[in-house]
Amino acid sequence: MGSPEFRRDLVSGDWILIAGTLRGKRPHTFEVKKKKKKDDIKKCPFEDPQKSGNPFPLLWYPSPDAKVFEMENFKSWFLQVIPNKYPLLMRKEQCPAPEEKNFERKLTAVGYHEVIITRDHYKTIAEMTPEEVVIVLKAYKERYRVLAKDDCIKYILIFHNHGEAAGASLSHPHSQITALPIIDPDVSKSIKGSEDFYAKNKKCVHCVMVEQEIKDKTRIIERNEHFVMLVPFAPRVSYETRIYPLKHASHFEDLDKELFPSLASILKSAFVRIKKALGSPSYNFFIHTAPVGGGSAGHYHWHIEILPRGFSWAGLELGCGIEVVAVSPEEAADNLRKAV
Repeated sequence: MGSPEFRRDLVSGDWILIAGTLRGKRPHTFEVKKKKKKDDIKKCPFEDPQKSGNPFPLLWYPSPDAKVFEMENFKSWFLQVIPNKYPLLMRKEQCPAPEEKNFERKLTAVGYHEVIITRDHYKTIAEMTPEEVVIVLKAYKERYRVLAKDDCIKYILIFHNHGEAAGASLSHPHSQITALPIIDPDVSKSIKGSEDFYAKNKKCVHCVMVEQEIKDKTRIIERNEHFVMLVPFAPRVSYETRIYPLKHASHFEDLDKELFPSLASILKSAFVRIKKALGSPSYNFFIHTAPVGGGSAGHYHWHIEILPRGFSWAGLELGCGIEVVAVSPEEAADNLRKAV
């Protein structure tokens, strides 16, 4: 792509500026900080969460290669879920009611904030076996379904921060789950865009996008029997990568257990490719699924978004809210296809 161009996201309606060839070749197009020396495992609170003062896990799984007689032996844990020691949300017996005064409105931040920890201090999803990734996905689903039973909860976000630039306060691999009494603005916009498209076209906007991407092929990275990995037409950052189920589904938490191996395989592949193509960048990934309870959100299509963090916002992004993407989606997809 030689000339810069604006691209409009079909769901959110946001405009994204894709930089041209010259801009994309300027210095520091994608910055990856040099790796620091390995931190001291002995000081890591996630190396032995219970020794660090955390309660017995809300959920735990043994290693996938654990012997049958070890299944009840907690020392064989591969993954455990604990309440966040420093939660963003607090628990109360009653659901909060919005408070209004003049033009001000507020709501007590009631909800849940949990941490999903995997055991190996240095093993990210890229280094895990597919069987280990399946366990991570199972934990996501199980905790989601438990938290969704609370009538106060409107939306549950599963996310993972990796690296300093992505906001990870600890290097030990871990994901987080926040169960919120509101639907967050980003998801609200996505759901509204999906709803509007369906009302006008009687089709799922994400299904239409995926079908078009598969037909065009230029931004497809990988595809298996049940899922597809691609770079979106109008990404928010360079090398943004998404994973969609090929069959329409609104709720991640309803994912059939038979599909976990396929999802684990393509999710692991995404991180392997990003690591090889970009040199182990910081990244965030999260699962966008329909709100708790679903309601009329059958038009929505759940998916995973992976955002490598190699750029800093500057004047245009901060001043008018238009993200500038230095590497075109087509080039990013081509580089990720080759990174095997």
